[in-house]
Amino acid sequence: LLTDAHPGWSPMAIKSAMMTTGYDLLSGADPFAQGAGHVDPNSAADPGLVYDHGFIDWLGFLCGTGQLQASYCPFLGFDPSDLNVASISIGALAGSQTVTRTVTSVSDETENYEFSAAVPGIDVVASPSSFTINPGETVTFDLTITNATAPTGSYAAGFVYWTSGSHEVRSPVAVRPIYFDAPDEVSGSGTDGAVSFDVNFGYSGDYTAAAHGLEPATKTDGNVGDDPENDINAALGTCDFSSFPFACTGITWHLALPPAGTALTRISLFDAYTDGNDDLDLYVFSNCSGAQVGGSGSGTSEEQVDILLPDCPVYLVAVHGWQTDGPEANYTLFDWSVSATPGGNLSVDGAPASATLGGTGTVDISWSGAAGGTKHLGAISHSDSGGLIDLTAVSVDTD
Repeated sequence: LLTDAHPGWSPMAIKSAMMTTGYDLLSGADPFAQGAGHVDPNSAADPGLVYDHGFIDWLGFLCGTGQLQASYCPFLGFDPSDLNVASISIGALAGSQTVTRTVTSVSDETENYEFSAAVPGIDVVASPSSFTINPGETVTFDLTITNATAPTGSYAAGFVYWTSGSHEVRSPVAVRPIYFDAPDEVSGSGTDGAVSFDVNFGYSGDYTAAAHGLEPATKTDGNVGDDPENDINAALGTCDFSSFPFACTGITWHLALPPAGTALTRISLFDAYTDGNDDLDLYVFSNCSGAQVGGSGSGTSEEQVDILLPDCPVYLVAVHGWQTDGPEANYTLFDWSVSATPGGNLSVDGAPASATLGGTGTVDISWSGAAGGTKHLGAISHSDSGGLIDLTAVSVDTD
């Protein structure tokens, strides 16, 4: 219906028109109950404004999410929240964030639009807060989204509106305020080096960054037979659990023994440390509870399981021969345990002195004297006045 009415509109313009003119399924329904609302074809045929984008924008979005690694990504990539769609989503709002949108007039008259917002607990400020637009013209605006009273760790949802005398252009909003945001991991190489990363604050008050490690890997050579079923549950069903190491078809068992006071234990396999084109998987179980605490099953032998603040002194590690390139595979298993007590040859050279709501700071770290020919793991702890709030792993390769 809409392509017949507007054969020149792109698919994304049509999608935008349906979203911004939708109506509530139930009175007061929010985006989590209904998305943008129920489609109203007559209104969608005359939406006033559309949020349009195309193929290059999707490439930039995929670069920004890390789903695409390409030579052009440094030039095309952008924050995924800035994709020019008729909705606004921020999965980790540390205090405040500004998103950008561009609208195109598909009206046949010049109109003046005014901004308004209704997102409980969240302040949304538009710049500009009003504009006049002619038929076929585009206008770009910024929306600064700030947590006012919304609880951290859960989503706040509502709508923003651009309203003229003839049109109301409504976009759903969903944002999740967080207390603090830092990278899960940063990496480097060489026996000496340095890296920096940014942290974002969803609070005001004390902040401390401390360095832990670096720890060289504990390496254990192993051999695992091929699992003919390619099924970890079937392989576990063959195990004789009467004594360790357990005898199984397609599984070889190891122990990980984090000392008391460990902040982070990591167990890893690497493609470069198998003897062929093997697909090995990794599963880790607590010896205290018997529960599986992690698993990694990619399409290669690049596997990793992290245990944050391990609460058991013994973990059972299963290397699964999901698909070896022969009857068996040789491999090297890596594991590290990083102490919760700061110290080692990793250091914090600079960090914010305190946290400011909505603020961003840079943490500068460096290391020296790391042993050659191996892989190292450390961590940067982030703390407020109440203690640890987050941990950033630091991986350094010298092999």
